[in-house]
Amino acid sequence: MLPVSLKQLMRKNMKKILLVNDEPAILTVLELLLNKFGYIVVLKSNAESALFLIREGVNVDLVITDYRMQGMNGVEFVRQLRQILPSVPVLMLTGDSTVEIEPKLGVVQLINKPVAGKELDRVVKVALDRAATNRFIMA
Repeated sequence: MLPVSLKQLMRKNMKKILLVNDEPAILTVLELLLNKFGYIVVLKSNAESALFLIREGVNVDLVITDYRMQGMNGVEFVRQLRQILPSVPVLMLTGDSTVEIEPKLGVVQLINKPVAGKELDRVVKVALDRAATNRFIMA
């Protein structure tokens, strides 16, 4: 049997984030940042393809979605996601500072765009820590 490389070992312990956004530039920038912070990032450009991926059994530790997307919006996406993964932590991005999310959706935090890299890193860590310590509770 071959020894497991350090890279393989590290990758096994890395958290996987599903990033859903219909703006390619935002997907690219956020993917670069999240990779830099040590996360595996799965990109989807719409909610429908993200739900298909989850239904196919892809496991994720965190979901980051946009609020406004063509087709299914972020709120409807999270509603459907909750039927498949009821306890996965979700962060929602928005460019509209007046947006309010109903607590029963279980969105850990609403993040206003643009988001600075350090703030994104902080919010992601908080969401993952809450999930790891079982403090993520749906309202």
